[in-house]
Amino acid sequence: MYLKSELGTVYYEVHGKANAPTIIFSHGVSMDHHTFDAQVEALKESYQVIVWDFPFHGKSSPIDTSLSFSKTSVKLMIEILDELQINKAVWAGLSLGSFVTQRAASMYPNRVSATVHIGGGSIYPSVTGLLKALKPLVSLYIGLYPPKAMYKAFAEHRALAPETKRYMEEVASKTGKAVVTHLTKEMLNDMVEGLPSPLAQPMLITYGDQEMNFIKKNCIKWHESSSNSQLAVIQNARHIANQDNPDDFNAVLLAFLKTV
Repeated sequence: MYLKSELGTVYYEVHGKANAPTIIFSHGVSMDHHTFDAQVEALKESYQVIVWDFPFHGKSSPIDTSLSFSKTSVKLMIEILDELQINKAVWAGLSLGSFVTQRAASMYPNRVSATVHIGGGSIYPSVTGLLKALKPLVSLYIGLYPPKAMYKAFAEHRALAPETKRYMEEVASKTGKAVVTHLTKEMLNDMVEGLPSPLAQPMLITYGDQEMNFIKKNCIKWHESSSNSQLAVIQNARHIANQDNPDDFNAVLLAFLKTV
């Protein structure tokens, strides 16, 4: 299905039981809704599951690059929920999707019952504005990479399972370098702007046991500073833990959902 909004056109799918508790899955940079195929299969018997392609990804259109990506994405999903007459949902996000999920919980707290984060990082509190100095370096660094080499490195960096690497390389090549550059800068903007307060909703924070160390440390720190959070390490997984080890991730997710 498509949402045709003044902000852009967004592709989304709804699976599972109508009127059941709803969970929304938001993917990472240069990915699409298919990264959550295993979660759809695991949840559709008991939940209503929404997956979608972010702007610039998959079957969705670009949006105005002068707009905040995370805030605009949240507004688009709220439009989808309004169209479906869904008042409240659990929001789950992978990497960039975690940033969007946090924005949603902050901007529309009454529309978010709980949040789930996969390889994410807290954007509360904000970080120093000096981080903006990295933005020109992002363009330079990504620009130096030949496209095929960059997509392969992207996959190796984020995935552990061979099938996840193949998926990542394929979708990244379709999305392109310009989107990676733009959204990396947008994530830096989110970190500098931050959130006005910690998230109030229950949280599940997850990361793969072979995740990058700085993300591991950020997740642990986030959990330790949030009394409303649970922390789970997904074994045999890297950044895309839900796809590297879907069985273990789904077990953790289902256990959490029973508590909210």
